[in-house]
Amino acid sequence: MRRRFTQEFKVQAVEKALSQCDDVRLEDIALDLGIGYSTLQRWIALAKNHELETDYTGSQMTSEKRPQDWDLEERLNAIIECGRLDDTAVNEYCRSKGLYPHHIEQWKKNFAKGPSTKPVKSDSK
Repeated sequence: MRRRFTQEFKVQAVEKALSQCDDVRLEDIALDLGIGYSTLQRWIALAKNHELETDYTGSQMTSEKRPQDWDLEERLNAIIECGRLDDTAVNEYCRSKGLYPHHIEQWKKNFAKGPSTKPVKSDSK
């Protein structure tokens, strides 16, 4: 028997796959979601051709900014906004912004660690 997935689930699965860092494999994402790797690949291909559009009032993949495209100020503002919210409200906030709560958590950790690049030496003598 073949499983049926809602259009919303497909869109969210593709959004999650495309928003992951480079060190996360698609196979792992598919396993985590309980779908086949080839199924996830097919959904991504459909989404890239704008054939996996949604009819619900949720986010549209073509109009959202990917989490890795957020600049530092936007990330900090998101962290501050979520800091005063409970888990349910954080989830709602993230959905409205095209994020997942784990993005906010990772950004918090990154801010706590400080800059990840070495300071650039100045040539002024």
